[in-house]
Amino acid sequence: MKGTQIKQKINGLIKNWFFWLIIVTSISVILRSLPAWTNAAWGCDFGIYYGLTESLVKNMDLFNPYYGWGSSYQYFPVLYAVTAVFHWITGLDVIVIMPKIAPIFGGLSVLIFYFVVYELIGSRKTALLSSLFLAVMPFHVYQTSHASPLTMGHFFMMLSMYLFIKYRRDIRYIVPLLASTILLIMSHHLTTYFYLIILIFVVFIENASRKKWTTTLGTDVFYILTTSVLVFSYWIFVATTVYKKFMETGFRIGSIHIGSNYIIALFYILFLSLFGIIWLKRRYNLFPKKKKPTINLCLMRFSLTFITCLIAMSIFSVTKMPWTNFSFTPLSIAYSVPLLLMFGFGAAGFRYTRFIRNGGFIRGWFLAILLSFMYGLMANKVILPHRHFEYMMAPLSIIAVYGIRGIFLNLDYKSLLGRLEKIINNVIHLTAATSYSFSRRMRWMQKRQIIYVFVVIVLITTNAVSVYPSHVALNASYEAITDSNLAAIEWIRENLDRNTSVIASDHRLARMAEAVGFNTTLDEAIIIWKTENLTDYIDELRGSSKDYSRITHVIVDDIMKNRVVHVGFGKIVYMTNESYEKFLHQPFELLYRNSTVDQNMVEIHWTEVYAVNWTFIEEKLEKKMV
Repeated sequence: MKGTQIKQKINGLIKNWFFWLIIVTSISVILRSLPAWTNAAWGCDFGIYYGLTESLVKNMDLFNPYYGWGSSYQYFPVLYAVTAVFHWITGLDVIVIMPKIAPIFGGLSVLIFYFVVYELIGSRKTALLSSLFLAVMPFHVYQTSHASPLTMGHFFMMLSMYLFIKYRRDIRYIVPLLASTILLIMSHHLTTYFYLIILIFVVFIENASRKKWTTTLGTDVFYILTTSVLVFSYWIFVATTVYKKFMETGFRIGSIHIGSNYIIALFYILFLSLFGIIWLKRRYNLFPKKKKPTINLCLMRFSLTFITCLIAMSIFSVTKMPWTNFSFTPLSIAYSVPLLLMFGFGAAGFRYTRFIRNGGFIRGWFLAILLSFMYGLMANKVILPHRHFEYMMAPLSIIAVYGIRGIFLNLDYKSLLGRLEKIINNVIHLTAATSYSFSRRMRWMQKRQIIYVFVVIVLITTNAVSVYPSHVALNASYEAITDSNLAAIEWIRENLDRNTSVIASDHRLARMAEAVGFNTTLDEAIIIWKTENLTDYIDELRGSSKDYSRITHVIVDDIMKNRVVHVGFGKIVYMTNESYEKFLHQPFELLYRNSTVDQNMVEIHWTEVYAVNWTFIEEKLEKKMV
């Protein structure tokens, strides 16, 4: 009797959607948290956010001045404030807790995504499967694994989208929606940009695909206009560097430059003109007939998309991508195959959005990001093309579900296998007995649900496994910050003079040095890492024609020596034994070395701090002149 009751409870648990939602959310959080728990810290820009959080904790000021590499980071303090709160609650050091807090919010964005999909489509199975895909999608996982403002941006973007859907049905949701929107605006400017254009495209697509205006048009327009005013006001009066760089520098069409003062006016003109396009479409009755996609169309779109993506990656394996300055490696292409399959299924499932509840919302969501991506490819230097993919993963996760279903639940396996068997018979001349055995072994494939589930499991597993190795395989950056790195940073904090020191290192460690108050080369020193002769890099040591004075100290670690020196975006160098060994001799002097070892006393990571002996350099140069 007890066995029966236990079995019933287990069956009831398996059928409970909330149980599976907990599983999906756990996978999402764990996968994003792996780097934070396997490294001391994680992220090339981590030092920026760590330094600003320390300033907030120390000064109790939400907006703290920032003088390091880059700009505008100080104007998006939600991450720093959230981390500070957990620091005050737990008493843990910021350096310990910060890398671990943000990935949780990144994982919880998938939890909210489930409710977004459910509110839109009304199917818990589809919502769960879409969320499971988003939980393992490489671009989304990798980006939201960082303790960075964009991770919080993803969380509040998804929360705002959910509340926006609720607000359309009940206007009382406007209060929490506006609160979430303000937190989004204060979290990350790029995510705010995507959120705003997504809403605009959603409203446009929904109304353009109907012969009558939607019942929520008035509330939609009110919220979008309110949000745009909040966004532009924040950028103009608070995040001033964003207004100058993101708005003014970032918007060009060919040789035509559009100043920031005109962009806001152009935004509202284009927004209102969309309704004119809808009116014209209705005026001339331009509504194409809805034709359900056939299995052949799905297969064709899947194949074309997959092959096109593969060809594009192959081309950029022999030439550098213009906006990144690196190429794909064969290994990185291999790791990308699961994601390319998802793109293929997304293409196969896109037309299905015309036949599902709130399909216009999903199409608008996807098309907004796709068109922005195409604009970025053609003209933009701020809204970089590759930054779009992390935002594309959410709508793709929904659309791909329909593509997979459209292929694997509609394919005529019996007919397909019959043709396959004939081809094999003609090629290798199978005997009748062997042919019968072949057919018998392949009968299980006629079970569509089994194949469908198998494909889903393979896609989820392979995408999850490829997340971090695919990025490492690019050989373009390595974002781990090790215990020996932190020990070296602590040593320079205690032993070097902040007023007179200028430190050269890669992007990771230079930002950490800035976080504790030191001046750096601001990613301008690059020749020093790849050359051996003093005459080749002496100008960089001096800071000639640079924004820094002469270099006094150099930090090198095993990642820089053995993997890659990621100086900055688009600045990638690989050290040789000779270019590293120059640091072992004059004019460099080893001041500090820290290393970590495994149980067998084998060195895992190390970090070295060198001083530049300027007396030696000046004497050597004087002798040459004589």
